[in-house]
Amino acid sequence: MSMYTEILHRACEKRPGTAGPPPVSEAFKELLDCRSRLASAPSNRRPTNWAAGALANQVAYDVALIELARSVGIACDPASFELPELRRNEVNRELAARGVHVAHPQLRGWG
Repeated sequence: MSMYTEILHRACEKRPGTAGPPPVSEAFKELLDCRSRLASAPSNRRPTNWAAGALANQVAYDVALIELARSVGIACDPASFELPELRRNEVNRELAARGVHVAHPQLRGWG
């Protein structure tokens, strides 16, 4: 297991325990919130701890993506994120096939 997947696994474990994944609309909103934090990464003037913040934002986004996938019935595990960018693309395609379009944010029929 890579260091990233270990961090991601631990972050998923720290999520509040519930009987199941959150409702799709709630999981979708969380994903969009996390994505906005990714997009607002600092530019040329990076603070000394920018790497830790960037890693935290990436992990938060992937946790939200995993929860959204699980909310629509897609099996998704932190261990599958050895190559995070590839796995994100795969999950996004699986979500789109189920009517949840993350690339162009819209929910169809998920209230």
